[in-house]
Amino acid sequence: MKSLLNRTRGISDPVQVATSAETPIKPKVKPLDMPYAGLLREDQDPLDYGINAGKKAGEVALSGWHMLLCGLTGSGKGRAVIMPGILMWGDQPVVAMSAKGDLVEGTIKKRAQRGPVYLLDLSEEVKESELQGVDVTRVVSDPCRLVNTDDEAMAMSDLLQATSKVGSASGGGGGNSDPTWENLAARPLAALLRAGGALPHPKTGEILDGGGISWVLEALDHMPKKKEDGGADDPTQKDLVTPNWSNAYRRAQGLLNSRHASAFHAVMTMSDKQRDSVAINMRNALKAWSLDTVAGDGTAAPFHPSMLEIPGATLYIVSPMDGSAASAACAVIEQSIQWWRRNIGRDLPTLGLFLDELAQCAPLPNLPAYVSILRGYNVRLLAALQNTEQLKRAYSDSWEEMLTTFPSVLILPGTPEKQLLEQAAWFAGEDERITSSTQDGSVTRSTERTERFTSSELIPRRKGTARLLVGGQAGPLVDVPDIDATDLLD
Repeated sequence: MKSLLNRTRGISDPVQVATSAETPIKPKVKPLDMPYAGLLREDQDPLDYGINAGKKAGEVALSGWHMLLCGLTGSGKGRAVIMPGILMWGDQPVVAMSAKGDLVEGTIKKRAQRGPVYLLDLSEEVKESELQGVDVTRVVSDPCRLVNTDDEAMAMSDLLQATSKVGSASGGGGGNSDPTWENLAARPLAALLRAGGALPHPKTGEILDGGGISWVLEALDHMPKKKEDGGADDPTQKDLVTPNWSNAYRRAQGLLNSRHASAFHAVMTMSDKQRDSVAINMRNALKAWSLDTVAGDGTAAPFHPSMLEIPGATLYIVSPMDGSAASAACAVIEQSIQWWRRNIGRDLPTLGLFLDELAQCAPLPNLPAYVSILRGYNVRLLAALQNTEQLKRAYSDSWEEMLTTFPSVLILPGTPEKQLLEQAAWFAGEDERITSSTQDGSVTRSTERTERFTSSELIPRRKGTARLLVGGQAGPLVDVPDIDATDLLD
């Protein structure tokens, strides 16, 4: 098994070479262009495997442009599927997310040989000992520096409000979760995000740093007061620097000519009770940045998707399982996708998104649509879950749609995915079965139609194997060896 991946690491053009235990040959082959889904086995059951029909044992199984990976804790989804997939992505850019530091620790040394490595550690899970000898750039997620236009700011505002509910016991972060107030907060929040971003100097036009998310958070805490109280509306406070609501408005309206500035000013002039309700929703949307692990200590650079354009670049995201930093993780993933979308004409290399525990750590609100359209952006997605029940909770209105639109699903042993396996068995159709019975010396034969096989026959039962479903149909049983049993770390 040690040299198995040595022989065939290409997907579209597998390379067959001789190997020896003494001097293993390591040919240069094409990187993957779709998620890694294991290796075809020798002992295949007699099924028509669609896109894998006719392929040889030991070759990398064809999966589909995107893949849903289902495996309970301890099943090996990280070490047997995600890590090999990251390393087999070659010199193409990677975004790898996990709830722990395992993906970083298992692959960072090899990925650092391909290109620059960026680390967004939102939970302080990564051990410094694992970074020894590796040139790592620590980064932070700053939504203000991820947007440059009103439309981008509005999309970010919607994203932050949607993901602020992840991990919240109240479902709304402790504020007023009435959709009316959320809608009222959307445009003012967009104006705030722009106010904290890049700003033109009022006289020279030179682009200046607006202070980022830290400036916005402080500004939110300094609400408008009456002029006679010496508050933020006092004309003497028009310095554009002091963090407060009035200066945020002046930045958005006077320096950026943002169309959202008027909505922000409308909130400023509301009654105290109404204004406070809108402010609570804006604070909820930004609550992840109240954590030291998300805000950072001021030494790390803000991440920007253009960093992934460098050949072999890798962004590692460690986002806690409780969802407390989901907004920060979603912000950089979403903007990376949008960067590839906006630059599709530049023929950027294929971006690989390897997102473990997606439903908990970064439930992208647009995921249902992305399953269908990411291929057109030259982006590939591997979304890993404990099981599809997590999709039901995170995407209550669209989880069934995703189960039928994901191009492929890889199921690891012990994972209760009865619905998917029953659908695969149904896809296989029926066979005619001849039965016979004997009575008083006479043999009676009859023909009946039954399913070719049952869903339980598709269940992978031994660790190190998995069942691949492609387009909802039953695919092959594949080998998924632990990364230590391959040559990928050599």
